[in-house]
Amino acid sequence: MLFILIVFSIPVYGYCIWSLYKPVESFFFLDRWRYKEIPELSELQIKFIKIGSIFTMILWTILIISGVIDAFTPDPPLPKIQVMGALLE
Repeated sequence: MLFILIVFSIPVYGYCIWSLYKPVESFFFLDRWRYKEIPELSELQIKFIKIGSIFTMILWTILIISGVIDAFTPDPPLPKIQVMGALLE
């Protein structure tokens, strides 16, 4: 699971970093063909794009940390079961 999480984190971080530096281009990613002229984004929209990418990177980092903790925490020992006086392990 940790490997899959790390593999999926590469495009997530890449897109978030790209949207921090070029929010207009990242907003119209794969949608530019719909418009003859690219509409202008307001400063508020640009600010929301940047805040959203920072928020996504923070949440994704928390997800990776919890995945690492879960992957490297040893499992607790199995309980011993007693059936008809015999102890099963």
